[in-house]
Amino acid sequence: MNQMDLLQSYRSRLHHKLIGLMSGTSLDGVDAVLVDIDTDEGGNAVRVTLKDQVSIAYTPQMKEVVGRLCLPGKADINDVAVAHSGLAYWNAEAVNRLIEHSNVERTSVDAICMHGQTVWHAPEPQPFPGPEGFLTVTGTLQLGNAQFVASLTGLPVISDFRSADMAEGGQGAPLAPYIDYLLFHQKGKGVAVQNIGGIGNVTVLPADGGPLDVFAFDTGPGNMIIDQLVALHTNQQSQFDKGGAIASTGRVSERLLDVLLNDPYFTKRPPKSTGREVYGLEFTNRLLQKASSLQLSFEDTIATATAFTARTITQAYVDFVLPVTNLHTVIVSGGGARNKTLLSMIRSYLGSNIEVAVSDDYGIPDQAREAMAFALMGHESLLGRPANLPAVTGAAKPVVLGTITMQQL
Repeated sequence: MNQMDLLQSYRSRLHHKLIGLMSGTSLDGVDAVLVDIDTDEGGNAVRVTLKDQVSIAYTPQMKEVVGRLCLPGKADINDVAVAHSGLAYWNAEAVNRLIEHSNVERTSVDAICMHGQTVWHAPEPQPFPGPEGFLTVTGTLQLGNAQFVASLTGLPVISDFRSADMAEGGQGAPLAPYIDYLLFHQKGKGVAVQNIGGIGNVTVLPADGGPLDVFAFDTGPGNMIIDQLVALHTNQQSQFDKGGAIASTGRVSERLLDVLLNDPYFTKRPPKSTGREVYGLEFTNRLLQKASSLQLSFEDTIATATAFTARTITQAYVDFVLPVTNLHTVIVSGGGARNKTLLSMIRSYLGSNIEVAVSDDYGIPDQAREAMAFALMGHESLLGRPANLPAVTGAAKPVVLGTITMQQL
């Protein structure tokens, strides 16, 4: 099948089967979902059904390799090139395991919708030499060679979802909000869908608003700093604070927390996005130096880092969400949904008038939402329809996202 045949076949049907792949900034691994998408005669998705889910955790060696690529001045160009191909094997393995686990025919899957592994995101314009003087350009880099994935799975691959939005002046993020209205809106109630992966991002569904009223932005660090602190302290033997158990035994240092909150990102108005290039290992090492000067224990440092994530999330609501809509519910997804201490802090900072739930309460596993979102974006790409939200990303106009790569015939 060539690309034209794929598009004609896809657009002729009302029922579609797609695989979504997500690798987040927390460097946990690859999440793969199999979804059925049912549409009306106009191609509009009326139902997105999660049929199965598989996750493959990165090994410690793999996390070290990918983590090194995210460090400015440390990444070797040969390592980047090899990782681009190597990560394809991880994504292909996730697809093949998912197909086997779900017991579906490979030929029934229309396409793979792959986000890839972000190693650098540079949404702020920077000078670059152009053919007629200097330009200002933005950039983003997700690794995972789509042609390798297509060859290893025998399926078409849609990838590079962020670039089209950035080419139109957008931040290329957040993109997952495209699915949140369909999955989580509650008539007459304001809802915040808060993903807490490596980075935290919120989708706001205003009370009595429609799909065009949705807005979103990155709130700041999610699990990234906490994970790095645990990994450094345990010499990579542990990679995260399971359930928030370590943070629950520590005391929050308000002095350190005040220093951390004095960051210009948090007062910047949306649209905005951030990532490991800001809150990566260098930031964590500076935090450790400040914690040491205050003679904080490991447990107190983890508790404070956890409070930092909770405060940046809730303060973002105060500054940028509540002036627009009342909030009835906050729905948390991502790895942070399993951190009981973090959830408790968020509830404490928000107060009793706003319910804090997790996406599992709504039938969407916390590791599935973003992969499902990219499956839906891939669906729109196959229909030739835009899937970015300019009000969210800051792009000049809606654009079709992604690039289609066919398997070799």
